[in-house]
Amino acid sequence: MNGYPKMNLALSRAMVAIAAASLVFGVLAQAQSADDPWLITASGGKGPLNLHTTHEDLVHTFGAMNVVEQDGIDGMSGDMEYATILFPKDSQRKIEIVWRDGDKRTAPRSMTISGDESKWKAEHGVSLGTSLKYLEKLNGRPFRLAGFGWDYSGTVTSWEQGLLEEDLQIPGRVILRLGEASNKLTDKENSEVAGDGEFSSRHPVMLKLNPKVYEIVWIFP
Repeated sequence: MNGYPKMNLALSRAMVAIAAASLVFGVLAQAQSADDPWLITASGGKGPLNLHTTHEDLVHTFGAMNVVEQDGIDGMSGDMEYATILFPKDSQRKIEIVWRDGDKRTAPRSMTISGDESKWKAEHGVSLGTSLKYLEKLNGRPFRLAGFGWDYSGTVTSWEQGLLEEDLQIPGRVILRLGEASNKLTDKENSEVAGDGEFSSRHPVMLKLNPKVYEIVWIFP
């Protein structure tokens, strides 16, 4: 009989430990499943900016003062398109949205961020400032990108069937453009990675430069 209280005490402690562990795992699972307020997926299937976002949604969510209409911007097809600029005065949150229906400001066609840093991100935390070497690590293999010094400078042209290909291209597409101050290179090195040709991320000059993402364009399906 004298052993029972000790056994009960040990059992109680074990049950408390299990309950505490369950609570911790539950909190972690909830945190991991919570939507990232700055994540924009290639599919546009979830997040605050998605396939079904409208101008009214932006005003309701972010406030009218942070939503500015802009007409007559150069579209990807060369035509003039309607756009909305979200957080136009905040470089960390600024994003340009081009609409499929410009009159009603509904159904985003594309979204663009550019600069050095941004809160907005693609899958795997890819954002402005993400480096070539880190993209290689995420992709699990080298990828290909355009040369520098022209309109589409440093655009990733192929993930070479790497790990990023599905998340950033299917469905929809996330276009990444990389660049870096060319004064890190000699004139000869600059010439080796210039122009509209394609280069491997393993090119010695690319590795030396280690360019960073300066623009991201989401094109929804």
